Amino acid sequence: MEKMKNISKLAVLFFIFTALLGCRTTGAGTYRMTFDPSIDDEYVQGAWMSYTVPIRNDMFQYYKKNPKGDYITPFNVEITARNNLINFYSNVQKEYDIDIYDTYIEDLIKIRDSGNLNEYVFFSFNPGNWTNNKDFDKDSYTQWMNNNMPFHIPLTLAHVEKIK
Repeated sequence: MEKMKNISKLAVLFFIFTALLGCRTTGAGTYRMTFDPSIDDEYVQGAWMSYTVPIRNDMFQYYKKNPKGDYITPFNVEITARNNLINFYSNVQKEYDIDIYDTYIEDLIKIRDSGNLNEYVFFSFNPGNWTNNKDFDKDSYTQWMNNNMPFHIPLTLAHVEKIK
């Protein structure tokens, strides 16, 4: 009975979260969150939705100051977004005892547990304007990935865009 109450609470929160983030108008514009159609699990979609939150928040702040600018997700925001993704997914599994499995997020957990999440994000998702201020060692990182996750493909299955 308690498990059902928890799942019901999660479903309500998920619905509210979806309604708030799906397409949101603010003083700095209207934003749309889109999700890859390959996501067929509502909890995995919830995890990706949590990924979009820091990006949308940062994008909102950016466009308040630069209404005609071209937003590019900063490194620290992308790190926060990937951590949100992992944390939401892990919390759903633990808190609600829900059996979900997503290969990409499970890989991301392994990468974070190894201490390589910063390097992974920097070398896999750099839009070209991030600078290597932390002296990430690409050779060591690449060797770790080749030894531990040779078939891993970096993905982003949720996106935020300003539409007005």
